[in-house]
Amino acid sequence: MMSRFLAWFRDNPPQPPPPGPTTAAAAPVAGSTPAPAGKPRDGVVESYYTSGQLGFRGHYVNGRMDGMQEWYHSSGRLRERQSYRDDVKEGPWQLFHANGQLRSSGCFIGGARNGPFEVFYASGQLRSKGTHRDNHRDGPYESYHDNGELQSRGSFAGGKKTGPWEEFHQDGQQKLKATYKDDQLHGLVESFRDNGRLQAREHYLDGKRDGPCESYFENGQLKTRGSYRRGMLDGPYEIYDSNGELKETGGFRNGAPR
Repeated sequence: MMSRFLAWFRDNPPQPPPPGPTTAAAAPVAGSTPAPAGKPRDGVVESYYTSGQLGFRGHYVNGRMDGMQEWYHSSGRLRERQSYRDDVKEGPWQLFHANGQLRSSGCFIGGARNGPFEVFYASGQLRSKGTHRDNHRDGPYESYHDNGELQSRGSFAGGKKTGPWEEFHQDGQQKLKATYKDDQLHGLVESFRDNGRLQAREHYLDGKRDGPCESYFENGQLKTRGSYRRGMLDGPYEIYDSNGELKETGGFRNGAPR
């Protein structure tokens, strides 16, 4: 029976937010504008797919990318637009889905992502938004389901979750309330079913369960009650049926039944 209790409290950390935008690699092409013999490329440079479709168009100064560069899908639609200065990414950039919809946008400063960014579904619906600082997410962040409902909301510091964090089901109902410290759960964590009822209430210390924990049935009745210490079950526990009747009691010490 104790294994049932352990199963009810197995680790189920919240899902991370959708990944941030990344710059796609240049598409393979069949040929490109040749540089003059013995000289670096200078001016407009183009590369093509074997079909003859334009794959890349950019601008070089003394052999180095400088200005706006563009990559294309094999269909001919624009895939990426990125500004360079002296071969270093500098300025706004955009990525596009194969259907032509904007995939993500942001800005580079000195070769690193800096400033606001947005990510979109192929439908055009906003997927996430936030701010980069030296290639890391930093500041308020929000992500969205493909139906437009808010999926998660919180903040980053140096690429790590920090402070209050919330997640939501596709219908807008609360899914999670938590607090992060240096990218680890820290403090009270509450998870909710898609009907809005509380599913579990736990406490964390530096990413490990520490303190009282409870789980609940779909009807709201208490299901289990116990406690953790430094990530291991420790102390008395209770198990109830869906009618609220106590069915089992016992205890753990440092993760072992006693």
